[in-house]
Amino acid sequence: MVKVFSFALVTIATAIAAVSAAPDPVGQFKRLGACPDLGCVFPPDRSEFLAGSFFDVRVEVHAENDVKPNTKYSLTIQKISKSHNARDNTHGNKPKVVDFSKFSKVKPSAQESWDFSYFKDAAAYWKAQDGDKTASTPVHVASTAWRKVAIKEPGTYKVTLKYNNGKKAEATWVVNPVSKRKAKNVILFIGDGMSTAMITAARLISKPHTSGKYTKHMHMDQFPVLGHVMTQSLDSLITDSANSASAYNTGHKSSSGALGVYPDSSPNPFDDPKQELIAELLRRRSKKAGGRGGVGIVTTAEVQDATPAAVYSHTRIRDEKATIVDQMIHGSNPVVADVILGGGGKFFHSKTGGKSLNGTDYYASYAKERGYKVVNDKTSLLNYKGKDPLLGIFHSSNMDVWLDRNVYKNNLAKTASDPTGTGKPALDQPNLDQMVLKGLEVLDKRSRKEGWFLMAEAASVDKMMHPLDYDRALADLLELDNTIGKTKEWLKKHGLDKDTLILVTADHAHSFDVYGSVDTQYFNSFSESEELEKKNSIGTYESSGWPSYVDADGDGFPDKWDVRYTLAAGTAGFPTHREDFQVSINGSNVPAMIKSSSHHHYKEYVVQEGAKGILKASTMSVSESVGVHSLQDVPIFASGPGSNLFAGVQDNTEIFHKIAEVLGLGDRE
Repeated sequence: MVKVFSFALVTIATAIAAVSAAPDPVGQFKRLGACPDLGCVFPPDRSEFLAGSFFDVRVEVHAENDVKPNTKYSLTIQKISKSHNARDNTHGNKPKVVDFSKFSKVKPSAQESWDFSYFKDAAAYWKAQDGDKTASTPVHVASTAWRKVAIKEPGTYKVTLKYNNGKKAEATWVVNPVSKRKAKNVILFIGDGMSTAMITAARLISKPHTSGKYTKHMHMDQFPVLGHVMTQSLDSLITDSANSASAYNTGHKSSSGALGVYPDSSPNPFDDPKQELIAELLRRRSKKAGGRGGVGIVTTAEVQDATPAAVYSHTRIRDEKATIVDQMIHGSNPVVADVILGGGGKFFHSKTGGKSLNGTDYYASYAKERGYKVVNDKTSLLNYKGKDPLLGIFHSSNMDVWLDRNVYKNNLAKTASDPTGTGKPALDQPNLDQMVLKGLEVLDKRSRKEGWFLMAEAASVDKMMHPLDYDRALADLLELDNTIGKTKEWLKKHGLDKDTLILVTADHAHSFDVYGSVDTQYFNSFSESEELEKKNSIGTYESSGWPSYVDADGDGFPDKWDVRYTLAAGTAGFPTHREDFQVSINGSNVPAMIKSSSHHHYKEYVVQEGAKGILKASTMSVSESVGVHSLQDVPIFASGPGSNLFAGVQDNTEIFHKIAEVLGLGDRE
C-alpha cells in the first residue's frame, strides 16, 4: 500500500506547480506564521488532510497602523485533481468554484475583529525589550471561522480568499485516501531532543567493544527500518516540542508553542483553528473500521507538557497547563485516555504548590467523572492489576531523571516534589519501563480487540540537554532504549508482536556531538586559571581514547558515572558557562545565572557563580540561559507491520499520515 501515500506526494507536487506557490518569506520576524500577505487562510498552503478527518478553517484580513481592514471578503474552494491521478482534473472540464460554506455544509461564525501587534525586525524587537513602546507595529483584523469541517473525497483542492477589492490569498490542500488497516496497535516512542549523535554517544558509554567493534548493540540499533525526519517548523528553522509533536499527531506543521492548532492572531489561546488528532480519530472510529481504539500516554515529564499534551490537547499556548488538564476529560470531544502516566501533579490539586484550574481537585474529578484508578507512587502503580483507566502522577513537576532516581538518590530529597501536595519529596517514582509495561497491560485489557495507540516519551533527554547536563541526558536515552527492549519482550510474550508497529524517533534534536575524550584526572590537576593546560587534557583523533565507562552487570547502563576518562562533547548553541566534562553528582547542571545589574531592561545571563572548568563564551543572545534546539534531521526506527513506510527522508507531518495509513483511520468514500 505504499503507492497510496506516493500518489498524495505526486499530487502535492503537481498542485504546487499549478498555483505557483510562493517560497517562505525570509527574515526572523513576521506578522503571523503562514500568512505572508495581508490575507490569511488557515490551514495554509500545502496542508494535507486524511479523508474524513475534522479540521477548522479560519480566514483573517489584516491592516496595519491606522488603516482598518476591509470587511468584505469571500472564501471559495475548487477540486483541481483526483487522488489517484494528479493530471486528471475531472476529465478536462474546468473545475467548479464553490462557496466554502456551501461546499463544507458548515455555517461560518459571525465575523470577528480584534487588534494585535508585531515586530518587523530584530531592531524593533530589541528596542521593545529595552522599553521602547513605539517599536511594535499595530495590526487590525477582520476574521471568520468554520468549525469541524471534513472533506471525504480524496484529491487536490484550491482554496481562495478574495479580499481588499481584488487581492487573493490561495492555498492548495491535499486530501489523502484511506487505506486498509495493516496493524492493530502502534507504539510511538519519542526521545525528546534525541539526535543520531546522542544515540552514538549513548552506545559508546554503555556497550562493550573489542578492537574498535561493538560486541553488543542498542535495542533501537536492531530495528529493521531506519529513516530520517525533517523537523523545521511552519514559520521557523528551529522547532519546539509542541508543534513538532503536533505534526506527529495531526499531520500539520504549526508554530512554536502550539498544540493541535494553527496559531491565529486572536487574543483567545483556545479558539485557534484545530486539527483532529490521532487519538481523536481512534476514539470515533466506526465499528466497521475496528471499533473505538485505546489511547495511552506515558512520559517522564509533566503529563501536561508539550509532547504528551500534543496527543490530546488543542491550544496556541503550550504553557496553559492547568486548562490542558481539564481538556483531557472536559474538552469538546475529549480524548479521555485509557492510560496517563507521568509527572505534573501540581496542576491536579490546589494544596501546597498546587496550580489546578479554579482550585479543582482533578484527582477526584478524573476518578469520579471518568472512572480512573489514581496512583501516586511506584508501589501503587506496580500493584495495580485492574481494568479501569489508569491515572498515575508521580511528581509535582517533571519526574526526576534516571540518574537521580537510580544512582544519586540523595538528590530526590531536595525538593517538595510529592504529587499530592504534601510538601514532602517524591521518593518512590517509577522508571520509564515500569510505566510503559503497566500501560501496555491496561491497554491490552481494555482494547485488545479494537487495538490501541501508545505514545511513550523519554522527556528528559531534552530537559537535560538544555542545561548542558550530557550525563543525565544520555542516561535517560539509555533508559528509553532499555524500555524499548523490554517492550518488545512483553509484546512477544503476549502474542502482540506481529500486530504492533513500533516507532522510535525524536521531536527535534540538539546540536550535540562528541569530538574526543578527556582525561579528567589530568584536567583536575590544574587550577581554574590554567585553562590552556586544562584544554590539553582533551584528546582528539589518535589521542581520543576509549572512555572508562563499563556495564559489567549488563543492565544497559554504566556501572559508574564518575570515571576518569569521559567524553569531550558539546553543542553549538549555549550560554556563557564553564565545562569540566564530568558528571554533576549533586544535581542537574546549571550553566548560567542572571546578571545582577544591567543597563538593559531584559535579563542578561552570565556564567554560573562557582562553576569550574573551561570558560565557553555564549554563541547566542545573552537573554538565553540554557542551550537550544537545532535544525538537524532526527532518526526514526520502525519495526512491525507497515514499518517499510518509514524508510527514507520524510517531513515530520508525514509521520501522522503513515500512522493513519497503518491503522486504517479516516472515512472511506
